[in-house]
Amino acid sequence: AEKAAAEKAAAEKAAAEAAWAAGAAERAAQRAAEEKEAARHAEELLAEVEAEKRAKGKKGKKKKKGGGGGAGPSQEPEDEAALATGEEAELAAALEESARLEEGRRAAEAQGPSSAAEAPAPREEEPPDDFLCPITTEIMSDPVMAADGHSYERSAIERWLATKSTSPMTGEALEHTFLSPSHMVRRQIREWQQAHPGQ
Repeated sequence: AEKAAAEKAAAEKAAAEAAWAAGAAERAAQRAAEEKEAARHAEELLAEVEAEKRAKGKKGKKKKKGGGGGAGPSQEPEDEAALATGEEAELAAALEESARLEEGRRAAEAQGPSSAAEAPAPREEEPPDDFLCPITTEIMSDPVMAADGHSYERSAIERWLATKSTSPMTGEALEHTFLSPSHMVRRQIREWQQAHPGQ
């Protein structure tokens, strides 16, 4: 029974690690997509600014030929200058954001894929479901395995079995009410808690 429990725990740990790695790959893909979108936005802004500069240059040449209409100095050059300054500021901000994202991506690549996979997420990470008692929904401190093959907090499953002889998970009748200590799960929970202090 202990060998089966150890094999199950090892499989559960491998599944949790695979899920975490898949999440890391998904976050990296999302970051790359955000960087690509920022770069595309910056390129669009740059193209718009260039097109407007070309259009303004053509309008300015035409106005010079017309003589201005004799109504006094035009306010359009000041408005155009203010517009161009605002667009240039927006473009500069977009290019700066793109450069910042690119720098972050390069820094992550420089650390290498193994470092990125081992680094914990900056936000609080939820404990794996296998570390939570299905009855109390809290992290187990004294996990035991019941006849249904699931781990439970000892005090919670003992209270359950005091009045019932069915599995809390499946509702089916249990072959026996013997509870075996789940040492592997307890060790994994302790390792996880050490890696995530305050949880």
